[in-house]
Amino acid sequence: MKSLTTNLANTMTYVVSAILILVFFAIDISIDNWVDAEFDNALTDKSNYLKTLVKVTPKGTEFDFSGEFMPEFGSSTKASFFQLWQGSNVFERSESLTQYSDANLLKKDIPLNSAVFADVVLPDGRDGRAMVSYFEPQIPKANRAMISKVEPMWLTIAITTEDLSQISVIIDSTLGIGLLLVIVLIRWAVIKVIYRGLTPLNELNMSLKTVNVNEKHIPLSSDSERYLEIEPIRTELNKFVKISQQYLQTEKRITADIAHELKTPISELISLSEIYIRYPDDERIGGSYKQDVLSISLRMKTIVNNLLLLQQASSESINLHCQPININDLMSRVIDELAFKYSAIHARLMIDNRAADKSYLIDEFSLHLILTNLFDNALYYSPAKSMIPIRLTSDSQGLVISIENQLLTCINANDLERLTLPLFQAEQSRSNSDRHGLGLAIVENVAKLNGFTFSFELVSTDKIMFTLSIPVKADRET
Repeated sequence: MKSLTTNLANTMTYVVSAILILVFFAIDISIDNWVDAEFDNALTDKSNYLKTLVKVTPKGTEFDFSGEFMPEFGSSTKASFFQLWQGSNVFERSESLTQYSDANLLKKDIPLNSAVFADVVLPDGRDGRAMVSYFEPQIPKANRAMISKVEPMWLTIAITTEDLSQISVIIDSTLGIGLLLVIVLIRWAVIKVIYRGLTPLNELNMSLKTVNVNEKHIPLSSDSERYLEIEPIRTELNKFVKISQQYLQTEKRITADIAHELKTPISELISLSEIYIRYPDDERIGGSYKQDVLSISLRMKTIVNNLLLLQQASSESINLHCQPININDLMSRVIDELAFKYSAIHARLMIDNRAADKSYLIDEFSLHLILTNLFDNALYYSPAKSMIPIRLTSDSQGLVISIENQLLTCINANDLERLTLPLFQAEQSRSNSDRHGLGLAIVENVAKLNGFTFSFELVSTDKIMFTLSIPVKADRET
C-alpha cells in the first residue's frame, strides 16, 4: 500500500535536492574558477615583478634578482621555477633549477608582449602551472638608441598546483558534505511539516473510528482550527453518517413493520389451527377453516410479493421494456381491474385528458403498476362518494399525470414527509389487514427507476394531489 506521507516526502526531497545540487554545482564551479583566476593573477604578478628586474644598460642586458626577497625560487623542496631566454640562449635560471641542469621550462612562440598559461609537469615531477611571457626588456630613456639592438626575451614562471588541488579538494568535500547535511536536514524538516500538515486529517480519521451510527450525536465536528481542504471532506462524511443513520433507522423500522405485518396473519393461522385441533367436529369451525386459512395465506403472499417488488425497484433489478403504449387504453384497463374493489370507480374517477399525444414509448409494467397503486390509494383514502379528478397534460417537457383526492383524515406535515417510507401507514391503527403501506414506496422507486418524477403535496388541509411527470427523454411519439 502506498503512503501519502512517503510520496510527499520523497517528491519534495527530490525536487529540493535537485535544486540544491544545481546551486551547489554552480557555487563549486564559481569557486573553482575564482581560485584558478586568483592563481593566474598570482603568476602574472610574479612574472611582472621579474620582468621589472630585467634592465638594459650600455654593457648589455642585466637581471637584478635577489633570492633573499623571493625565497620560493630557492632550493627548497616546494620551490617554484623561472627561466629567462634572450633569443635562443638561456639568459637566467632560478636557483631551484640548478639541480636539474638538463631540464628547461616551457617555451612557446607567441606574439610580442603577450603571455599564455599552461598546465605542466615541473622538473621535480610535481604538477604545476606555467606562464610564458614574450616581452621587450626595460630600456632607460638615456639608452633609447639601443632599442633596436636589444632582443626580446621569454620569461617562463612555473609554480606547483598541489596546494591549489588540495584547496579544491577541501572545498569540494566541504560542499559535498554540506550538501548531504542540507538534504538530510531538509528531508527531516519536510517529514515534520507533512506530519504536522496531516494532523487535521489524522484527527478526522480518529473521529471516524469513534463513529457509532446507533448514536444520535455525530462526532465529526471539530472545535479546533478549521482547514479549507479538510472541511469539505468533514461535511460530506457528516452527510454520509447521517444518511447511514437514516438508512439504519429505516431498516430497523421496516424490519419491525414486516414483523408486525406478518405477525398478525401468523397469529391468526395459529389460533385457527389450535381451535380446529381442539374442536375438530365443530361444523362452524371446520366449515370455514379452509377458506380462512387460504384468505390469510393470500394476505401474507400479497405482503411478501409487494416487499419483493419494492426490493427489485430499489435495487434496479427490474428489466424495462419500452414499447408504444396508449395511455387511455392503459388507464381503462387499470380502472376495470380495480372495479371489483370499488364498484363506483367509473363514476368517481373524472379523467381530463388534455395531452397532445395518446401514445407514448414507456415500460408498460412500470406505468401499469404506478397507476394501479395511485388509483387504489386515492379511492381508498377518500370519502366513498367523493370525486377524484385525474388530469393529463403535455408540454415540451413531457407528459404530466396528476391525481387529486379528498382525505378521510387530515395529514400533518410529519406524516406527509413519510408517506413514501416502506410500510408506513397514515392511519394510527392497523385494523385494516388489506393495507400494508407499500404502495407509494413502490411507486416512488419504480418512477425513479424509469426516470419519472413523482411528487405529492397538500392542496388544502383535507385534500392531497399526486403528480407523475414523464420527461421527453422517457417517451417517444409513435
